[in-house]
Amino acid sequence: MKTIRKSALLLAKLAVSIVLLVYLVSTSDASALLRRVRAGDPLLLALAAALYVVLLGISIWRWQLLLKAQGYPAPLGQLSASYLVATFFNNFLPSNIGGDLIRVRDGKQLTGSLTSSLAVVAIDRIVGFGALYFLAAVAYVLGGSALRALPGAHFVVLGLGGLFGAMAYVFFRPGIVRRWMAISGLNRMPWAQERFETVQSAVHVYRQEIGVVWLAFLGSVALQSLVVFYFFCIARALDVPLALGATFLMVPLCGLIQSVPISFNGWGIRESVFILYFAHVGLSKENALAFSLVGASLVVLLSLSGAVVWTSRGRSSESAPASREST
Repeated sequence: MKTIRKSALLLAKLAVSIVLLVYLVSTSDASALLRRVRAGDPLLLALAAALYVVLLGISIWRWQLLLKAQGYPAPLGQLSASYLVATFFNNFLPSNIGGDLIRVRDGKQLTGSLTSSLAVVAIDRIVGFGALYFLAAVAYVLGGSALRALPGAHFVVLGLGGLFGAMAYVFFRPGIVRRWMAISGLNRMPWAQERFETVQSAVHVYRQEIGVVWLAFLGSVALQSLVVFYFFCIARALDVPLALGATFLMVPLCGLIQSVPISFNGWGIRESVFILYFAHVGLSKENALAFSLVGASLVVLLSLSGAVVWTSRGRSSESAPASREST
């Protein structure tokens, strides 16, 4: 029954993405869209690819930093290989948390505990989303009345502000979750209490090492800024006249919206949001589609390096038993 539900959910997400993409492309000027894509500046696209490689490096460093704060020395090469594989799965599995499962599994080899590894990856994700929200909020405040009028921007900024504020309150006020566990009765369940204590101990370390958390957050702000510049390079490569200030609001907002798991890795949702935003600043649907499709497709193409790492992992694991048998 569980497998049937998962399959149905996957088919529903695929259907949402396919229907949206087919509708958006079919109702646009396909020839104008193709001309804009074909006229892309290869040097600027190469610059965008280079920025993507740098932001991958920052992501790996942030994960290593958070692991070290917990007392787990993490070899950079091992984390890099794991992160590349995770990025590949994030782009080719029906959910953008598929790669996180790879990181949690690999992190267990360092922490010795699946729950501890999950806690580190969860904190890593939360810090990343917090930085994404921070950029969107700053761009919203500084962007002027025209940008603040982007459809849904007010709701997203205020709504997520409340959510991140509540998470920060829980982080800086120990005992809140423990009281909730007691009220709900979950503390009487051994498996729940055991996992809670493991996560609680990890969070306690980060409270003690608050400087590490702030450093990870600043690294995340730099990372998300590079994501914005990546898409700005895509816009310039395609000769799309999108202002940098607008990019700093549109890209983070779209990133937050497309993280809602209602489509296949945001395909279709992302394009719809950019079309809506581009129309607000006087840019055509073809501009938005070219911008979104090329930007996302280049990320998918670059993430194929993770498939090479994953394949080499499989070969090495197969050769290890063979070498032991020959001896």
